[in-house]
Amino acid sequence: MKILLIEDNLKLSDAVKIYLTDSGFDVETAHNGVQGINKIKDDKKENINYDIVILDRMMPMKDGIEVLKEIKDISSNIGIIMLTAKDTVEDKVAGLSAGADDYMVKPFDVKELIARIHALYRRYNLKSNINNTKEKSYNNFNLKNPSNSKIEDFDFNFDFNLNKIEYKGNDISLTSKESGIFKVLLENKMEVVSKDYLFEKIWHGDMEEMGEDFNPRQIDVHVHNLRSKLSEIEFPYMIDTVRGVGYKLIF
Repeated sequence: MKILLIEDNLKLSDAVKIYLTDSGFDVETAHNGVQGINKIKDDKKENINYDIVILDRMMPMKDGIEVLKEIKDISSNIGIIMLTAKDTVEDKVAGLSAGADDYMVKPFDVKELIARIHALYRRYNLKSNINNTKEKSYNNFNLKNPSNSKIEDFDFNFDFNLNKIEYKGNDISLTSKESGIFKVLLENKMEVVSKDYLFEKIWHGDMEEMGEDFNPRQIDVHVHNLRSKLSEIEFPYMIDTVRGVGYKLIF
C-alpha cells in the first residue's frame, strides 16, 4: 500500500513515517500543501499512484482543506485521512464536507491510525471492485421491507425499528439518525441522495428541537460515524461521497 504523508511538523512526519514503514507501508512525505500536490501530480505522470493520503489540516502555503479538494480533483480513488489539532464539530464537518474520508485529532495513537488506514483501504478496494463489475444480480431484495435482505452471496439484516444491522453473525447498533440515513440510502441504492433530501426525510420532524445552532452539514458527521460502524463488521457495500451533492450506497 502506497501512502503520502503531508505534514509540516518535521518531527511528527519523521516519526509517523518510520512507524508506518516498519509496519510494511510504502511511505512518501511532503511538508506543505504545494509540495504535496506537486508530488501527487509528478508521480502520477510516472504511473505512481497513492492509495492513501494522510493530510494535515493546518499547513503553510496551502490550507489542508484546499489541498484536499485539489487531490480529489486529481483522483477520486485516493483515500484521505485528515489530521487536525481542532477537536470541534465545525472543523470535522468542514473536512468531511470537503471530501475527507476520515479524520483524527492530534495527538493520536499511531496504532489507531494504522487500523483506520486498513479500513479505508478496504473501502476503496471494494469501490474499485464494484466499479469493475459489469453486471449485478439482486435476489430477494424488497425495498418496502428491507429488514431482511439478500443480495448476491451476502446476507445482512437491517432492523430499522431496533436501529441494528447484522452481517455474518456480527452486529452493530446505530443511533436513530444513522439508522434513518442507512434506510434512505438503502431505499435509493446506487442512486445519489442529496443532503437536502436526507435532511428533509430524517430531520423534518425535529425542527423545533434542533434550535438555531443546528447545522445541516452535520449530516457528514453522522455518515462518517455510520461508515466507521459498518467497517467494524466488514460490511460488503460502501457509502460513497459525491462531493458537493450527497451520498450513494454502492452494491
